[in-house]
Amino acid sequence: GSDSIGQTGPNVRWTFNGTEWAANGTAPSCSEPLGLQTPVDMSIVTGALWPGQQRGAYVAHGGFRFDDNVDNQAIVRAPLGSHLVQASQYLSGGTPQYLLFFSVPCGFFYRFDHVLEVPPAMAEALKDIPIGGEGESRTSFINPPLWVDQGDIVGTAVGIPPSNIFVDFGLYDVRQPNYVTPDPAWADLFARDKEFGHYGVCFFDYLPGTDGDTMRSLPTGIEGKTSDFCD
Repeated sequence: GSDSIGQTGPNVRWTFNGTEWAANGTAPSCSEPLGLQTPVDMSIVTGALWPGQQRGAYVAHGGFRFDDNVDNQAIVRAPLGSHLVQASQYLSGGTPQYLLFFSVPCGFFYRFDHVLEVPPAMAEALKDIPIGGEGESRTSFINPPLWVDQGDIVGTAVGIPPSNIFVDFGLYDVRQPNYVTPDPAWADLFARDKEFGHYGVCFFDYLPGTDGDTMRSLPTGIEGKTSDFCD
């Protein structure tokens, strides 16, 4: 549940200095496999957004759609123990949305976007974040960073009412760049997103059990199943 939010985890966090990511201390080793928990209930997921594709801008994240939901209620859980380190709240279609960034001590980073409601412990940590205008998702640092355990609820509703019900999820291995397709055109696409584009991974590969296979089999948006990260 949400009862462990704010308890202390390993006090190591990763930040990007404009060129590369670095930890503020000695990072523990990542377990192999990473041991991700699927952040949403796969039984209500109806569509998959693939990470590492051009959707307007180049985006390293993917996402989950819930088109059969009658409302925006969908529980989002922390896939790994991590610190909430940055966040923003901004308007999308006139509806306030949260963009949340988490640092995993061993050297991963993940983000959720289009979270509509958060549980009380998180709302308290986010209460001083200014609400940006339409599409203005500039982030603020959370001080102090908020620890969440794997499985803690970090969102209770997602998407843009009444019917655009989805949540974006991006997973990044910030220990080293992903080195996918280093051609000049790709580099230009990525120039604006050095922080995440160069470190994005195919999160389908990290989901437990058959969840990754399920994501690959689900319907997609108009962008289809193209991805620089996923085979």
